[in-house]
Amino acid sequence: MEEQKYFTPQEIAEKFKVKKSTVYFWIREGKLRAVRLGSLIRIPEYALKDFIKDTSKE
Repeated sequence: MEEQKYFTPQEIAEKFKVKKSTVYFWIREGKLRAVRLGSLIRIPEYALKDFIKDTSKE
């Protein structure tokens, strides 16, 4: 089984050149799926790929 890669909201913000608060907004709005590990939020690689695919359709 292949190990899943996870990103922090800060890494996503840097990747898309947006503020971290924008990443949290995307998560709250359901546009970007995330998982909570205790008090930490992580974005799985598959969710990032889905987000990119969905936003490129708009």
